[in-house]
Amino acid sequence: MVRRSCLCLLVAAVLHGCSASRDVNDVETQAQRHLALADTFERASALREATFEYQIVAERFPSSTVYATAVRKVALLFSSPTNPAANDSASLYWLSTYLVLTQSPEEKQIIQMYLTTVGQVEALHDSLTHQCALNDSLAAVARKHSSELSLRARHTQELEAELQRASNELKKLKEIDERISRSRGKNK
Repeated sequence: MVRRSCLCLLVAAVLHGCSASRDVNDVETQAQRHLALADTFERASALREATFEYQIVAERFPSSTVYATAVRKVALLFSSPTNPAANDSASLYWLSTYLVLTQSPEEKQIIQMYLTTVGQVEALHDSLTHQCALNDSLAAVARKHSSELSLRARHTQELEAELQRASNELKKLKEIDERISRSRGKNK
């Protein structure tokens, strides 16, 4: 009985060990598969899809041998202006992550320059967005003032027309008053 229990434990341990190594191989295989798919998408200029696949590898398979490559590729694709999924903040995050991973001083320097450039682009983009919002706000104020001025101009025209009518009425009354005064002067 003890022998049978030991045998069962030994088989379970071997099976667990095999499944653990299979899991490691499975993780590597999945990472390789996603990376190959991302490379295919990138070559076909399907940059949104390539970015998504590289990001999957970078987020889900940090222990894989292709992790650093995926991080570098997703960082660069997020900063590409031709990528419909371009995102400066995501690019900065992945560039910072890659900076920690890279060993070469030359590559570290290049990544630092990229980080600086993408940071400047993001700041310019934010400034441009702010300026556009300010322009839209000023345009709305200008439209409001324009409509108010138009309304006031119409009101002024109406008042001028009313003043002209009143002036004409006064002239008529004055003429009538003069005629009455003349006719009274003749009657005396």
